[in-house]
Amino acid sequence: MKLPLPLRVGITAVVTLMVWAHIGWDYFHEGIPTHYLLHDKDLPGIPNWLGGLVLPFFTWFLLYRIHKRIDESKSSSESLQLVILRFLLAMGVAIALSVFYTLDISLIDYIMPTIFILAFIFPLYKSEYLLGWVLGSSFTFGAIIPIGFGSLFALVFFMFYRVPRGVFNYFKLRKG
Repeated sequence: MKLPLPLRVGITAVVTLMVWAHIGWDYFHEGIPTHYLLHDKDLPGIPNWLGGLVLPFFTWFLLYRIHKRIDESKSSSESLQLVILRFLLAMGVAIALSVFYTLDISLIDYIMPTIFILAFIFPLYKSEYLLGWVLGSSFTFGAIIPIGFGSLFALVFFMFYRVPRGVFNYFKLRKG
């Protein structure tokens, strides 16, 4: 099963409506919050309305990447069901981390290293993981900070997943 254009448009529209509804709620209640890098007010602030502009395009881009990968995959290892499961897992972890951060629960100190270890085993760099991470944590942190850190994490996770396998295959081919 593929990710058809009407579904990608619908998901992007829902994300757009949700992010702007959240921004509208903030505007009419306590004002649009500004998030600071590393939670330090001396560093530049990023207002939530900027995420309202960037998140729909980011969502569309990642959905397109997922569509292309599923469409070009000849094996059943890249099914839409697996993509949805990966997305939901990443979103669940991001929501949990957001709740733990908000409630000042120190489980984050254990979860983040675990995620980095899992990146050696699972392809956590894939677009569905990144989209789940961003959408799951954008309510708490705005959209820009999760996009930035999530993209950086995806690059690191790519290295963690691919480099050891490449080195292993290199020595396997040289030996054989």
